[in-house]
Amino acid sequence: MNLSRREFFYASAALPNLLFAKSSASEQNAEPWFRRMRRCAQHNLNEYDPQTLDIDSWMDYWESLRINALVLTAGGLMAFYPTRIPNHHKSQFLGDKDVFGEYAKRAKQRGINVVARIETNWLHQDVLQSRPDWFERDERGNPIANEETRYVFQTCLFSDYHEIQIPRIIREIGSQYNVDGYFTNSWPSTDAPQRCFCAQCQKFAGFTRAQLLEVHKSRMLELCEHLASAAKSTGTDHVYNLNIAGGIRAAQSINSLAAVGEWITSDHQGRSGGNTPIWDCSQQGRVGLSAMGSKPVTNVVTANAHNWRHTSKGRAELEMWLAQTVATGMVPWLVWMGSELEDYRWRDGAKDFYQFLAKNEVHFVNRKSMSKVGVVYSQRTNSQYEAPWAVPGGYGARASTKPHSLGDPTDHLQGLYYALLESRVVFDFVHEDNLDAQHLGRYTTLLLPNVALLSNAQCASLRTFVQSGGSLLATFETSLYDEAGKLREQFGLADVFDVERKSNREGAFFYGAKQKPHDVLQFAQGTNWLPMGEWRVPLKDRIQPVLTVVPPYPRGIPEMVYPHSRLEMPYAGPGSDEPAIALREIGKSRVAYFPSDIDRCIWKYGNTDLSELLQNAVRWVTKDDSNVKVSGDGVAEVIAWETEAGYAIHILNYNNPNMTLPWIRKHYPLGPQKATITLPGGVSIARVALLRSGTDIAFRQHGQTVEFVIPSINDYEVATLLRN
Repeated sequence: MNLSRREFFYASAALPNLLFAKSSASEQNAEPWFRRMRRCAQHNLNEYDPQTLDIDSWMDYWESLRINALVLTAGGLMAFYPTRIPNHHKSQFLGDKDVFGEYAKRAKQRGINVVARIETNWLHQDVLQSRPDWFERDERGNPIANEETRYVFQTCLFSDYHEIQIPRIIREIGSQYNVDGYFTNSWPSTDAPQRCFCAQCQKFAGFTRAQLLEVHKSRMLELCEHLASAAKSTGTDHVYNLNIAGGIRAAQSINSLAAVGEWITSDHQGRSGGNTPIWDCSQQGRVGLSAMGSKPVTNVVTANAHNWRHTSKGRAELEMWLAQTVATGMVPWLVWMGSELEDYRWRDGAKDFYQFLAKNEVHFVNRKSMSKVGVVYSQRTNSQYEAPWAVPGGYGARASTKPHSLGDPTDHLQGLYYALLESRVVFDFVHEDNLDAQHLGRYTTLLLPNVALLSNAQCASLRTFVQSGGSLLATFETSLYDEAGKLREQFGLADVFDVERKSNREGAFFYGAKQKPHDVLQFAQGTNWLPMGEWRVPLKDRIQPVLTVVPPYPRGIPEMVYPHSRLEMPYAGPGSDEPAIALREIGKSRVAYFPSDIDRCIWKYGNTDLSELLQNAVRWVTKDDSNVKVSGDGVAEVIAWETEAGYAIHILNYNNPNMTLPWIRKHYPLGPQKATITLPGGVSIARVALLRSGTDIAFRQHGQTVEFVIPSINDYEVATLLRN
């Protein structure tokens, strides 16, 4: 049988799901323990804990959570066992005790796997005296002390501490204790690496920010491979757990780490302040799964109140972070700090949620996503792209020679994400390194929120995707730079967008004038103009565009805000032939390209028209075709999986005054939510159950379509469809 390109895409995409699908109990039992793990916890011990720790009491609590694995502080900065390794500083309160050994033994007796946590970022001043070469240095050659604990100093990533001492500690722990794995709290998260001026880092003097980031990425990958090998040397079933952080701003090359790692952990513990949206945890899950695929991803969820580490986070916030963790396919990793327990409030909320997960475990074993829409996630754009800044102007603006600062590349993804939540689109992240037939074949539409850096090969893959019947939406400078950040003369996807760049990007708030009716403009009744963005890439004329650019004009002082010529300032008038959006249909494919930063402006300024316009464009390119549709009032995130038991539709209620400002105080329930699910042919549903509510609900099935109404949602609901 001859396959079309589109059919080839789908067949290629289905193969990994078939390979990893669980078909029998014997095959499941043959899997490594960490791939079967569904609930994890961590006890971060402090130096004084050997004096106060009641292991049996803590084990009673951890066992009540029905955890599969417990992460325990073992060594690195500080040993909690009688180490024999030189320069491995021990707790001054340890005495002749073996806190780690006893704790690990009790956990294993209760059937819980044990992972040894090794702190590698910091070392004690005692070690500084004997191994000064292990430490970072400032420009004057001084070691970098911790701001609060001045006798603890930062280790250097490029010293042999990480490749000699840490493996030595791993091997010592593995030889003395019945552990199952190792975790190092080691890697930088979101920002560019700090410059180190120690002897071994002198070779990086003069490196640019981008060059320094690349050598750090290479070093992290090298060390991960080295430490994974050390872990296997202590037992073939032992695992080294890689640590990432930062969500959509992660600095590590996650796809490269995923290629060498069996299990990664997202150290993304919660919202600690600032304008951080509640869906930040979901984004972390999507990032991890976009790289790891079927491999396990855990997410550290702290019950501590961040800066006030010995008190509890609010229960509503904790539960929502846990809900996002499991909804996106991650495994929760609950953490508490210290054993002198002054605040018990966190315990009940965590226990209730973990017991809920244990009771319904089969519904959280995911086989594959039900989404047809993929959002391309680009780490290269985040790290190498010079994003636009805020355009000067407005009522109080004064002419200034002050240099502009760079903008945040992730604003584009945040704006698209928000618009997708508002329109209840079910979507996945697709890592930029996975733009191939195997990964893209499962999607009918790809969305590229200013994915500025794309290689020729990536552009070719996207071109093939469209030629094979896939639809595509892109914004701003998508494909205008190659993978190294070099500006192209024209877009790498110019033929796909059917546009031609006229000049470099320009910064000024501008409008789009309606030229003819179109589905994307159906919401815009009663207006001739729409806001379009703050920055744009000017395009050459295009025949009969739907929207054309209204050339920018002053927007601040009321007397000066008009789109007409004046004595002091020439202005050609509000009309132009420059496209403000490019729309085209190619066979079964639809392509939409916004030459503006529409997604960024949605996030920065919250403009309703911009969000409506982008949402309508998404509906148009997808032809409003989705396997899963959930409609109703409120802001919610919808995530859908095929599971071992059938299908699971996760709905996260974000309708809250603290949606973007931590923390949620309480939940504000959503009213009725109507769900329409399209299933593969031949699938018959016997029952629809709401896991959080603990009730069955009525449903109707017509052929492949199943419909039901969820009466209300407090914080989080999982609607499960069980096959006959």
